[in-house]
Amino acid sequence: MLGVELGGRTWVGPEQIEVRRDEGDEMDVWLDVVVDGFAHPDDDGSPSHEEFPREAIAEVMRDMASANDTRRYIAYREGEPAGGASMRADGGIAALAGAATLPAHRRRGVQTALLSARLTEAAAAGCDLAVITTQPGSKSQQNAQGRGFSLLYTRALLVKEV
Repeated sequence: MLGVELGGRTWVGPEQIEVRRDEGDEMDVWLDVVVDGFAHPDDDGSPSHEEFPREAIAEVMRDMASANDTRRYIAYREGEPAGGASMRADGGIAALAGAATLPAHRRRGVQTALLSARLTEAAAAGCDLAVITTQPGSKSQQNAQGRGFSLLYTRALLVKEV
């Protein structure tokens, strides 16, 4: 898990990416983008040993995003949905989750823009700390560290090869 102190700061994302907060009318767009992004894992960095059917990913994301206090964000690149993410804030802590980028839009600043928008909004909402969980050594971890996150703790997952 990674964390960053917010301290009222603002983060600027790449100009070519527009991030919009979904106010409830774009749930289907958000869900399609996030599920498609998760269904096609990024091969850069440490490989994930977990694989889930698309339907299972969709069910988990739909449940997570349906909570009243979850904020959903969609990143647009060249006018097209390119990525999505979510955030929950409680007790001064913002938990960033559910972030994914469509394969065709990777390495173009989509996650940097989503991180920047969520961190800025969390700070403006009075949060003191933001946390995020990433696959160790992944592009997601690199992106988070590029926005100021530091390692809080690690968790070992042991995988039995069959």
